[in-house]
Amino acid sequence: MTRTIRKPNSAQPIHPPLRSRYEYPRNSCSQTHRKQEKLGTFWWRRRIWIESTFALTVYEPWEKVLVLTIFSIFCTAMLIVLVKYLPHQFIVMRRRAIYYIWGEYSERSELALWQYLDLARADSCGTGGASCA
Repeated sequence: MTRTIRKPNSAQPIHPPLRSRYEYPRNSCSQTHRKQEKLGTFWWRRRIWIESTFALTVYEPWEKVLVLTIFSIFCTAMLIVLVKYLPHQFIVMRRRAIYYIWGEYSERSELALWQYLDLARADSCGTGGASCA
């Protein structure tokens, strides 16, 4: 039995192009390319660093929005806590430190703490900058 080898006709290609049936989206990759300006390069590097650290590149767009929204709400809450609660907490911590060191809290013991730490101003001990001792 002999085999006949067909020669392709010049009008008919051997393999039809793949793009004839399936069109692929054309991605310009403009978001992943490094910017030429210094400021653009800085923000591009920060964005790529955050996306690679938290694996945001594997998320779908709605998942990215969800994760970044939760993260921004958390950061805003922490900022509010730091601005509103922390100054009051410092005052409480200072009073407790004075109580633990001298056994009582009074203005005199607070002044003694500042003198011990050598942070008291010269005019806080009375007129003329005389020592409080």
